[in-house]
Amino acid sequence: MDQQKKLYIACGVMVALAGVVFVTRQSEQKDAQKHSLAGQTATLPKLDLTEDAVKSIDRIELVKAGDADAGPKEDIVLVKAGEEDWNLQKPAPAKANASNVKSLLDNLPKLSLSEKITDSKDEYKRWGVSDQKALHATFYKGNDAVFDVYFGENGSRGQMTRLAKQDGVFAIKGFSKWLYDRDAKGWRDKSMFKFDDKDVVKVDIQNKNGEFTFEKAGTGWSSKFAKAGAKGAAAAAKPIDKFQASKVDDLLRAYKGLSAMDFGDGKKPEEVGLAAPQATVTIELKGGTGTHILKLGDTADASNRWASTNGSEQIYTISSWSSDWATADVSKFQASAPATGSTKPASVSGDSPH
Repeated sequence: MDQQKKLYIACGVMVALAGVVFVTRQSEQKDAQKHSLAGQTATLPKLDLTEDAVKSIDRIELVKAGDADAGPKEDIVLVKAGEEDWNLQKPAPAKANASNVKSLLDNLPKLSLSEKITDSKDEYKRWGVSDQKALHATFYKGNDAVFDVYFGENGSRGQMTRLAKQDGVFAIKGFSKWLYDRDAKGWRDKSMFKFDDKDVVKVDIQNKNGEFTFEKAGTGWSSKFAKAGAKGAAAAAKPIDKFQASKVDDLLRAYKGLSAMDFGDGKKPEEVGLAAPQATVTIELKGGTGTHILKLGDTADASNRWASTNGSEQIYTISSWSSDWATADVSKFQASAPATGSTKPASVSGDSPH
């Protein structure tokens, strides 16, 4: 074998050996990283947010840091008021949205620390977990804190977190900011009515147009309307001409789970047109099991209206879509005229033509 061939063979062997060494080192580095990460994870604090621990929680305190954009610091306190009910205690007493509280609590067992970012307290401000910048959440069982945590910045390494009585900044998995980052109104119960529309036997509406009465007749509805300001025979309530019973079903779908758009805290009935309502809806349930009354006042912001119910002294605003049923005229409950038919509005039976 000549000298040149021997040189080629030697070079090939060296390249092969270098490849083996490279692959071996890469494997060793990956294995070392794997063991290092596993070892680090094993030393992270355990949150111990078991389902039993979460079920024992009866008070939640959320302190949201203030800033120029979001406004002043906000302190929210929620307290358990029954098996599934919660009340808002701060910033002002109110019934809480139990569904929102449940979603927050259901998320707790899903939280776990994934990485330690730093041991230094000097890094708290940088990662947004200082007392001044963090969202501070404390979950109590009686006077004992079940979970006390500060949530800060969210970046490429995850959600930055600090545990009370534990130095350091950690990355946490399972955190959903939207579950925590609500303003006080976001924690309040906005429900105004809750009933089964199948249980309704009578609906009465009074507004500037007159008085409507709808009563259950078998599986359908009967109708009567008395025009406002009418006198003599014209003042008597009469069946609505071209009445479409399904419109009452539509009304009930709008009201059976009626929720407010906002709250009129600090408002007085006379200030918003509720001392002398512009419209009143009364909904009666079968067997005398309940009566729901909705009163509408003046227009609030945009096209929303001020409203109140017989179940609370709270003043709300509701959408125009909901309030339009209460302020409706007769045509709202009549069958629509065919597109090719007369454009003359349908009249109430018994009314004199103009």
